[in-house]
Amino acid sequence: MQDVALVTFAFVAVIVLALPELVQTGVLNLPVARDYVLFTADRVNVMLPVRSFILSFFLTYAIFAYGSRLTRMRLGGLFVLKFTLACAVIDGAAWASWRFVDAVWPIHFQQFLAGMAGLAIFPHTLISNARLPVDSGVANLRTGKIHEYAVLLIAAGIAAVIAIIVATVYADEAGYVRSIALLGGMGPGVFLAQQLMTGQLATIGWMRNMVSRRRAYAPPVTVLVPAHNEAHQIRETLLAVDAAAQRYDGPVRVVVMENCSTDATARLAETTLGGCLHLAGWTVDVSTIPGKAKALNRGLDLIEDEYVVRIDADTMIGPDAIRTAMRHFANSKVGGVGGLPLPQEDEGLLSKVRAIEVLLRHGFVQVSFGAFGGIFGLPGMFVIYRRRALDEAGGFTEGMNGEDTDITLAMTSLGWRMVSDPRAKFYTETPDTLAFLREQRTRWFRSLYHVTAHNRTALFRNGSIIGCVVLPFTLLNGARRAMMTPLLIYGLIVFFIFGGVYGHPDFATVVAVILGMPFILALTVLIVWRRFDLLWVLPLYMGFRFLRSYYTLGSTLSLIYPPRRAERAFQAPKPRQAPPFTG
Repeated sequence: MQDVALVTFAFVAVIVLALPELVQTGVLNLPVARDYVLFTADRVNVMLPVRSFILSFFLTYAIFAYGSRLTRMRLGGLFVLKFTLACAVIDGAAWASWRFVDAVWPIHFQQFLAGMAGLAIFPHTLISNARLPVDSGVANLRTGKIHEYAVLLIAAGIAAVIAIIVATVYADEAGYVRSIALLGGMGPGVFLAQQLMTGQLATIGWMRNMVSRRRAYAPPVTVLVPAHNEAHQIRETLLAVDAAAQRYDGPVRVVVMENCSTDATARLAETTLGGCLHLAGWTVDVSTIPGKAKALNRGLDLIEDEYVVRIDADTMIGPDAIRTAMRHFANSKVGGVGGLPLPQEDEGLLSKVRAIEVLLRHGFVQVSFGAFGGIFGLPGMFVIYRRRALDEAGGFTEGMNGEDTDITLAMTSLGWRMVSDPRAKFYTETPDTLAFLREQRTRWFRSLYHVTAHNRTALFRNGSIIGCVVLPFTLLNGARRAMMTPLLIYGLIVFFIFGGVYGHPDFATVVAVILGMPFILALTVLIVWRRFDLLWVLPLYMGFRFLRSYYTLGSTLSLIYPPRRAERAFQAPKPRQAPPFTG
């Protein structure tokens, strides 16, 4: 669907860009501002037609949304109305600033605000109109903490000062780096500052992990393995658990939840577990009730230990994974700990690209979120939960995408701290075909809206860093990623068709915005992790980012838009709901 949508977007973009010019030079001969800017005091022509892009994207999305014709028209109307009002407020504020305080807003600032408004309107409209889970009802007990915001603000301040110094004291050097498409787009400011800020936070997050795992802690744990048609992998998964149990100082039990398999998963699991030498006990439960979340919740009924290690049946944990992750639970405020989901080696080129993505996301960005308590999602392939926190959060939500992120966000809302420690390594299968990759990424990206809708009470409540900063940032980033491929097409249209109308950046600037800083960041992370074997894969990873954007767009188009408000929400039950612990 997104193939046709992208072609349609190109036609819509040409029309939206051409319309002001036709009105100005045509029969009407009206003084219509370019890019639909209502007012600008600096009298500079609009160089970047941001508003035309947002309008073109919104209209195209509404055309291809999954719903009736009337529903799609309503969706498009909502997009245009919200964006028009936002632009009117921005331009009105610019006029008031010029008229009453004699302060002129640069047109680029107005366009930046319009772009940010578009990024915010997209997820807000999707969550308000798509068929998504109702709110979970989990209590939102997490409140804002001064030290969390202080870490963010201090890191941002230091990054801004360094970026200003680079832009002024080292202007010539910065100009040269820009000329070879490595630094920023319009200058070193926001691009350099963003990476410097994230680097500081990642350093703090890494140090915080070191402090958190400094104490030995090895209580009894139970490993819960949901398995559906995993005969090809279950043996290696369980042997890896046995090897990790050998390195762990406490008892390790295993519960395999065989879930409606049509192969020999259960028999192979029993045979493998019978030969394991380091387990304190094991159980293989066979069920005819489908669903991973249902299997996980049934498995919790068979577990008595205070700590639950969830492992997917196609995942092999490292020998030190349980021992490393469990040390964080010496802190009674920790509710969940995740690790670094590396792809299994020797699985082809796609696994190497995936390795770069993992090191960036979970070995860098996720660690930086941990610096200020901003982690709310831990991959369910391998994660350890405190049982009490699991029960308070209601167990694993059934009937929706992203139950692993949902449970950790619910636990975070209840006040539990989440930890992501890259030293707890585990290895997962990488999709071996583009069709498999597409299905996986569509499911992953769609889960962002499922999880957010299911945890609405976490948004902008109690001043929490998760609800007021991290979750909104994640939604904005998801919108940016969905728009990334259309933006590339749009840039080509502006460059080749409307280059004489709109002034545009030079080629080096365009490359810098799309590839430059992300390339430098990826290169830096690989050097820090000493993965020099992946350096030659970096160009492929930069191309993979657009493929990822393409799949993100497809995931948003897979959302369903019912015609009636009463049909927009469905129940996603939490079968183990329990009141929060107040002792």
